[in-house]
This record gives sequence, C-alpha cells and structure tokens, in this order.
Amino acid sequence: MQLSDTHGWAPDTALGQLALEGQDLGSYQAFWDRSAEVDAIRAIADQDSDESFMSSGVEDAEGIRPLLAPDGAFLEIGCGIGRVLQHVASMCRDVHGVDISAEMIQRGQQRLRHLPNVHFHQGNGYDLAPFQSNVVDVVYCAFVFQHMPKTSVFNYLREIHRVLKPEGVVRFQVPNLLEHEQFESFKHFAEPYFVHHPYPMHFYTPAEVLQLTAKAGFWVEELTDDIMVRARKRKHAGIGLDIADGDDLVDLKARNRQLQQCNSQLLQRLDRILDNPAVRLAIAVRDRLRGVRAVARR
Repeated sequence: MQLSDTHGWAPDTALGQLALEGQDLGSYQAFWDRSAEVDAIRAIADQDSDESFMSSGVEDAEGIRPLLAPDGAFLEIGCGIGRVLQHVASMCRDVHGVDISAEMIQRGQQRLRHLPNVHFHQGNGYDLAPFQSNVVDVVYCAFVFQHMPKTSVFNYLREIHRVLKPEGVVRFQVPNLLEHEQFESFKHFAEPYFVHHPYPMHFYTPAEVLQLTAKAGFWVEELTDDIMVRARKRKHAGIGLDIADGDDLVDLKARNRQLQQCNSQLLQRLDRILDNPAVRLAIAVRDRLRGVRAVARR
C-alpha cells in the first residue's frame, strides 16, 4: 500500500473523520471535545445505542465490585460522561472521574447531577494534580491509555501509585497487539487515510505493560490474555510468579538457572570433600562411636 493510494479505506461517519491536529496536550483536549460534541456515546464506548451504552457500564461496574468497599474511594481515569461512574455510585462512598475533555465533564455533571457522591474533574492528560497522595482505594481505567502516548501512560501509572492508599488497587486495560483481532485493528490504522488524519491509538504487548506497571512501583497481581491488569500498591514492586510473561519473569528464570548451577557446583565440592581419605576416616570413626553408644544404651 502506498501513500498515494486513493482506493483505501475512509470513514463514513462524522466521528470517524475527526483527526488529532497535534501532539501537545491542548490538541488532545480539543480532539476529545470535538468527539463529545459529535457523538459522546460512541466516542466513549463505541456502542450502537443508548441501551447498549448503559448495559456496558453495568457490566464494567460489576467487574469492579469485588475490589470496592462501601466506605471506599473510587477514581476512574477517562470517565467520559460517566458510563461506569453512575453504576459504581451505589457501591462505595466517594466516586471520582477525571477526563481531559471539558465537554465530556460538563455533560457528565449534567447527566449524573442526581448522584451526590459522584464528582467530575477535568484533567490535563498527564497527571492527577487535583488529588492528594494516599486518598483513593481503587483506580479504574478501561481502554483509555491506548489513546495516549506511552510516556504519558507511564506518568499516569506513577501518579496512580501516588494517589492510592497502601494496598490500594489499580485495574486497567489496553489492546493486545499479539492477539489476532487486535492486530487486525492495528492494521486498520495503517491505512493511508490516517497519515493525513491522525487518530490517537496505541497498542501494547504484555511485556510492555508489565514493564511499565512494575517500574511505576506496583506489584502486578493479574494479567489476562486481553491485557486486563490488576496491580497493587505495596512496599515492593514486582510481578507475580504466576504471570507468564514480562522481563522480570525472564530475569527470575535466569536467576533460577544461576542457582541451579551454584547448587551443582556445591554438590561437586561436597563429593570431593567426602572422597578425601582423612574425611572418610573421620566419618568411619564417627559411625563406629555411634554404634558403641547404641550398644551401651541397651
């Protein structure tokens, strides 16, 4: 496929025709403001109707429920107009949502004004400055980090670590480049159209996600095949041994091989020591003395 190819794919909706005009945070905010103005529902969840938009929020909220406590504080990054927030509101004390789009925030506030424990905050697309440290129990972010540069995602993970209480949990999801369906989506964004009309979309491998999460200070507890991550704020960062990917696991396997080699070397040294005539004589004397003592006790 060449850039001059005029027979490639082109979007047939107003939402699809929007383009990111720059790489600065202002351009990202403008992109999502325009997306909210054109079609807030499909810009957030790519749903076909108001009903499916609502049901998808219920499903996501139920997935979070086991992590929540009635007196806890919940934060969603990339909350949009409150698709998930409205259903989490009954599950915990304080519910917060952050979004880079002022238009999304305004619509969300209007939409969920009947829920007094739901609070919307306009973010800057880089940090969680509105929040103090160690104040949140659970942070949630589903298919939002894919729309940011990976450097910004890493900083968000560091910020999430900051605002979480000790033993607090983050759960997030990004598209897996190694899965066939997601790779087909990746190929879609290779169309010449997106060279002239950039769309903020990034795909990940499991190893990348593990590296970013652990280096941000988290202990990674779960990583699914579709890259749904659950990580916890603990004293030490790392990756659970039952997670079958990531550089840390590779390092662990290498360390295990080193230990096996050391163990083999120690066994060889022990054999040489036991073969020494003086040592063998000492062992024989020891065994004889043990036999004499056993007879004496009878």
